[in-house]
Amino acid sequence: MDSNQKAPNLSQGQDYGVFLPMLFALLTLVVWFAFQTSQLLKERDDLKTLNANQEASYANAQKMRGQLDALAAGTARLAQNGNASARKVIDALKAKGISVNPDAATGK
Repeated sequence: MDSNQKAPNLSQGQDYGVFLPMLFALLTLVVWFAFQTSQLLKERDDLKTLNANQEASYANAQKMRGQLDALAAGTARLAQNGNASARKVIDALKAKGISVNPDAATGK
């Protein structure tokens, strides 16, 4: 190799500069944001569906809770009026830490 020969200059090839890598990076970013947006919209719809499905169960639970409260209040009123069986039930509930208000509104 002659000392006067120069190594080939790599910059003589086709030079894209910064444009092509930036274009790919921005395109990738846009695709990522679109994917994330579609996933979030799907999750939001799924949560709305779950909420709608739970509303009926929640309404039934509230109705049952009202009926149970009315039953307990009726039992407490019977216990106040001297019914021995009702008194035993109320005493058992108190032993378990459950207080019953005899003046509670009646259930549906």
